[in-house]
Amino acid sequence: MKEANDESLEWTLVRRSLMEELTGEEQQQLNTWLNASPAHQAYYDRISGFNPAEGLPGLSKEQYERDFIRYVSLIRQAKRQQKRRRLVYFTRYAAVFVVLLAVGVYFWYQGTSVSETPVTSLPLAVQGKPQPILVTEEGARVLLDEQGRSLQQISHGRISSGKHGIVYNNISQGTTSAVVGHHTLIIPRGGEYRVELADGTIVWLNSETEFSYPVSFADSTREVTLKGEAYFEVAKSAKPFKVRVEDVVVKVYGTHFNVNSYDKERVQTVLLSGSVGVSSLKHPAVEQMIKPNEMADVNVLTGRCEVKTVDAAAYAAWKDGYFSFEHETLEQIMEKLSRWYDVQVTFENDEVRTHRFSGRVDRSESFRGVLNLLQRTLLVKFEVEGNRIIVTK
Repeated sequence: MKEANDESLEWTLVRRSLMEELTGEEQQQLNTWLNASPAHQAYYDRISGFNPAEGLPGLSKEQYERDFIRYVSLIRQAKRQQKRRRLVYFTRYAAVFVVLLAVGVYFWYQGTSVSETPVTSLPLAVQGKPQPILVTEEGARVLLDEQGRSLQQISHGRISSGKHGIVYNNISQGTTSAVVGHHTLIIPRGGEYRVELADGTIVWLNSETEFSYPVSFADSTREVTLKGEAYFEVAKSAKPFKVRVEDVVVKVYGTHFNVNSYDKERVQTVLLSGSVGVSSLKHPAVEQMIKPNEMADVNVLTGRCEVKTVDAAAYAAWKDGYFSFEHETLEQIMEKLSRWYDVQVTFENDEVRTHRFSGRVDRSESFRGVLNLLQRTLLVKFEVEGNRIIVTK
């Protein structure tokens, strides 16, 4: 364990302890930290024995009584549900406390006290509704509405509208690659979309993403190109399915996985089920295989691949309508929020960029609501100038 004054301390252990989720090894780590200093034990006792009648610095007793009652109720419900489900779905009120326990505890321990100021005057644009653009093989650009009515202009029987996006009909699967047309979907900031390819593969596309694919697949291969983030449910087939992202190639045969390339220097592939091989064009002979709940993190500049164990479902939570943050820096969180709510974020204080938070928030939550949740941790403050969000603390 790291020292208590290190901001990167794994407060996740404290939260997991309160949720009765600790493994034997994690319990030993927590015990080591508790025994390292009387202050650590006093702090843990304070959190585990929190009394809503006392409140916390900067927030009213009534506010914490209300939120704490909701939090305790949700924790008890989560414990019952965890036998059936891997992830705990917190509401906005539980998210407040998860965020507080994950990182705010460091500042409580230091005695920081800041009064709460609600975020106001935020832009009221509705998130998640901008129309995707479909670019055809002829170069035509068509705006897609939710019902796919615009497809009548370019479909020619190849495409139909589905409940959540568009579906490519399984025609001309034996067409040679020389004559196969390619389409590109462009998802703007604040949008998301779903497409079912001609082979039955389903792809969810996140905000600020470009996805190119053949209208029908040639006999020898199934290959698509991605820039941004997408979740794939690949239809099983003897033909390999390849996702090309910059100089990185992800090769699968039937699986569920998420690919993120928002960072221009990294491509992260997280596997939920099945088997995936990841390679770089810089080292094409080396294919790194990963298993479910593993991430292949490839440095685009060097081609080096690092494999990490992760909670794969958390990386795909966006597909199910959630933001899921696990010990992420505020800078990482604000990048995700700015992409979804289509706002610009500026930090006035570099130190606040590294504050870490954990939590789970519905993506249908208003931007004002999400910022208020973060601001209520007493660790961060926001100011608004039009469509520009300034982080001032």
